[in-house]
Amino acid sequence: MKRLAIIGAGNVGKVLGTALKAKGYRLGAAFCRTEMSRRVAEQVLRCPVPETAAQAAQAGDIVFITTPDRVIREVCEKIAATGGFRPGQYVLHTSGAHSSAVLTAARAEGAYVLSFHPLQTFPGLEVGLQSLPGTFFTVEGDAAALDLAAELVDALGGKMLSIPTALKPLYHAAACAACNYLVTLMDAALEMYAVMGIPAENAMEALSPLVQGTLRNIAVLGPQQALTGPIARGDLSTISCHQEILAQHCPALLPLYTRLGLDTVDLARRKGTLGENEAHAIKQLLGG
Repeated sequence: MKRLAIIGAGNVGKVLGTALKAKGYRLGAAFCRTEMSRRVAEQVLRCPVPETAAQAAQAGDIVFITTPDRVIREVCEKIAATGGFRPGQYVLHTSGAHSSAVLTAARAEGAYVLSFHPLQTFPGLEVGLQSLPGTFFTVEGDAAALDLAAELVDALGGKMLSIPTALKPLYHAAACAACNYLVTLMDAALEMYAVMGIPAENAMEALSPLVQGTLRNIAVLGPQQALTGPIARGDLSTISCHQEILAQHCPALLPLYTRLGLDTVDLARRKGTLGENEAHAIKQLLGG
């Protein structure tokens, strides 16, 4: 079984290293920048933690660079400059935003490079390990490394998506829209509930079944057929009422409501529940 090296043993590094070790992969080494992180890596991963990233990389046939996104290129270049990579090695990073192009320095040393992004969040080791089964891993990079990617995804109990390298930023933008911006929408809803004097924890308890049900409907039906609400049924009076109350009590949220409303009109038109005249009237009401 191939040996792994983990460069940057934070949550993602520890989760992947632990999960793959359980599937028979050997952990050759891990590298952490701080002394505290080194001690944690030694306890969790139970592998050598050498003094330099290059020494750790030398111990692996597969090198995972799981550092923060902003330093992946810098770390890769430093390892390459100090002899950490070799021909035939596999070098992967786990960033959702960056393509495999940031690993060019490893490729120049004869290694095969991939971006290998788990479409999942890892707030901690145990939660991360529980979240892995069924997780999609989005990969792009050298064709010679795609078989290895499929092998790793299979070992992790996941599913693989392969995308063009040039479109990696678009992939990440989609993930941010689905994940981060959903959080922003929930925060906006909680702000509206706060105006009514409802504490955030009670608001979350009230809204969670609605949100979970909506997500289930989207998963089963797709966005178009899952769409409900006043825009989908052409209810101008309700939309107007929303605008008035937001302007009075939550004016900072009115532009967000308006922008999403305009996009929802187009979605309702595609669903077929909103006629052309109704759509035009709602867009006029929303200022579009």
